[in-house]
Amino acid sequence: MSNQTTPRNLTVPKIVAIVGNVLMLLCVFLPYASVAKDSPYREYADEMVDGVRAGELADPSMFKFATLYNKLKDQTSNGSEIAVIVMALVAAIAITAIIALIFACVSKGIPALVFSIIGFLLFLVLNWDFSDRGVVPTDDYSWGFGYYLFYAAALVAVVGAIWMIVSKRREQ
Repeated sequence: MSNQTTPRNLTVPKIVAIVGNVLMLLCVFLPYASVAKDSPYREYADEMVDGVRAGELADPSMFKFATLYNKLKDQTSNGSEIAVIVMALVAAIAITAIIALIFACVSKGIPALVFSIIGFLLFLVLNWDFSDRGVVPTDDYSWGFGYYLFYAAALVAVVGAIWMIVSKRREQ
C-alpha cells in the first residue's frame, strides 16, 4: 500500500522543487542588472564602448556579465582575476542549480536541498562581490528581474526539497 501512495505523495513536492531549480537556472540568463530607459546604453545601442556594443551593457544577465568580464579582462590591472572569479561564480551557480534539478527529478530531497542552498549562497556571494566593487547597484545600474526572481526561485526550490523530505519520512 505504501508503494502506491509514495509516488503520489511525492508528485507535488517534486514538481515544486523542479520548478524552483529550473527558475534558478533560468535566472542565470535573465537580466541580472538593468539600466534606465533613457540610458546611453539603450540610446546608442550599436556604438562600441571598450570593444563591446553598448546594447550588450543595457540589461546584462549573470551569464552576460561573465562573458563581458572575460572580453574586458585585459583592460584593467586586475581584470583577469576578477573575470575568473565572476565566471567561476556564475558557472558554479548554474552547475549547482543543474545538480539540484537532477536530484529533484529523481526524488532525492536532501541532496536537492543541499545543492539549492549552495546555489543560493553562491548567488549571495556574487551579489556581495558586485555590490562591494560598485558594479550593481550604481547610478547607471539597478538590480534586474533575474536578481529578484532568483530569491523567489531559491525559496521555491528549498520549500519543494523540504516538502519532499517530509513526504518521504511520513511514508516510512
